[in-house]
Amino acid sequence: MENGVINTVIVVLAVVCVWIYILWVNSRKMNDVIKQSVQQQSLVRHDDRARNLCRAIHLLHPNLTAGIDFVIRHDTPEQEPYIAEWVTNTPRPTDEELKSALVELSDIRHEEKYAALRRAEYPSIGEQLDAAYQARQGNNTRQLEVDEKIRRVKEKYPKSDECV
Repeated sequence: MENGVINTVIVVLAVVCVWIYILWVNSRKMNDVIKQSVQQQSLVRHDDRARNLCRAIHLLHPNLTAGIDFVIRHDTPEQEPYIAEWVTNTPRPTDEELKSALVELSDIRHEEKYAALRRAEYPSIGEQLDAAYQARQGNNTRQLEVDEKIRRVKEKYPKSDECV
C-alpha cells in the first residue's frame, strides 16, 4: 500500500515539476515578446520614418502588430527603417506595395491637414445659414460675402499639391 502512495506522490510531483517548467518557459517567451513589442513601440513613437513604415504595413495588413507580427529596425540614424523580421503567415508586402502605401498615407495626411486648416478659417455654420436665409429673402449681399470667403480659403488650402 505504501508503494502505491509513494508512486502516486512521485507522479504528482513529476507532473507539478513539468507544469512549473512549462509555465517558466512560457513566461520567458512572453517576457521576450513584451520587450520586443515595447522596443518597437518606442522606435515607432520616436522615429517618423519608422512610424510611416509601420503605418504603411498597417494600411496593407490592418490586423498586424509591430513587435509581434513583424519587426522594424534601422541600424543607424541615416539608414531608412526596414522590415527586419516577418513573423506572421500573412504575405510580406513587396517594396512596391510599401511605396504605394506610403504615397497613399502622405495623401491622407495632406487631406487631413488641409481640411483642418479650412475648417478653422471657414465662416461658421451659423453665419452660412444666416447668409442663406437672407439670400432666400431677397438680400444676397451676405451670401456673396460668405461665398467669397469660402472661395479664398479653398484657394489658400487646395486639396492636393497638383492643384497648386
